[in-house]
Amino acid sequence: MGELKEVLANCRVSGWARSLAIGPDLDAQETLMFLDRAFDHLPHAAQRRALRRLNQADRDGVEAILHELLIFEVCYGFHVAPEYEPDLQNQRPDLALTVAGQTYLADVFLTNRPLRTMRRIAGLSGYRDRGEAAKKIADRISEKAVRYRTFEAPLILFVVLMHHNVHTDDLEAAIYGDTVNELCSSGGLTTQCHEGWHHHGAFCPPGPNAPHREISAVIACDWFDTLERRRPGRRLHCVVYHHWWPSVVLPVGSFGRFQDVFWPRSESGLFIPNINGPRNFVMSTTSCQPEWAPYSASQPW
Repeated sequence: MGELKEVLANCRVSGWARSLAIGPDLDAQETLMFLDRAFDHLPHAAQRRALRRLNQADRDGVEAILHELLIFEVCYGFHVAPEYEPDLQNQRPDLALTVAGQTYLADVFLTNRPLRTMRRIAGLSGYRDRGEAAKKIADRISEKAVRYRTFEAPLILFVVLMHHNVHTDDLEAAIYGDTVNELCSSGGLTTQCHEGWHHHGAFCPPGPNAPHREISAVIACDWFDTLERRRPGRRLHCVVYHHWWPSVVLPVGSFGRFQDVFWPRSESGLFIPNINGPRNFVMSTTSCQPEWAPYSASQPW
């Protein structure tokens, strides 16, 4: 039994983490193989730190560490030279990445819909959300921006959407104040941003006075079990949401074939979302080499 599997098998705080080590189904086995591969790519000292943290963490901490390994391994496959928990000023960000010769710090955090929005009526579960999920994400993004500002390095935030109850629309509203589809249909934004009555995002207003310009991009990540039973395992769906006026631009296309949303300013001064790549492309985390294809509930793979 490998070291990571042994720690997860003895985990008492996260049923999901423990099931990866002892679960009989192929989905769990394939997911553990992927995480084992990520663990093997860490230097020895980083492996010791990861195992120590897993042994000491609560449920949320254990699941956060496993998703850090997910993002590390994906970045490793994209050849952006990930460094796990680099030592900077006696602090350890989750990752450092090198893209086109530029070093970025990266932070991974998990989010789900606030419990107070959840409803259960006649045995059915749902939610009633008046922007609480977007605000929760926006608040975390602002906290991360303030925390990392002292490093004076561009930042990439990976936001993992958990439990299938929070979506990319919530993240888009959190950073841009509205969904990308709505901003496309309305013709974009000026530096005056939204009307005063409208919710504003963490990056609002667009332009040189935008907040959190040290954040180059926020990357939404959904790591899910495929519905295709003949090919069990997990698929990863990501969207790269670029800041509309970052201090350091993250090149479009830096993260595989995942979709990019970026904001060139038009001659009339409008910030109009440009979309590069298909929305429904996902990557398999089952095979050793990245495998890509469109994914939907009606046509899973």
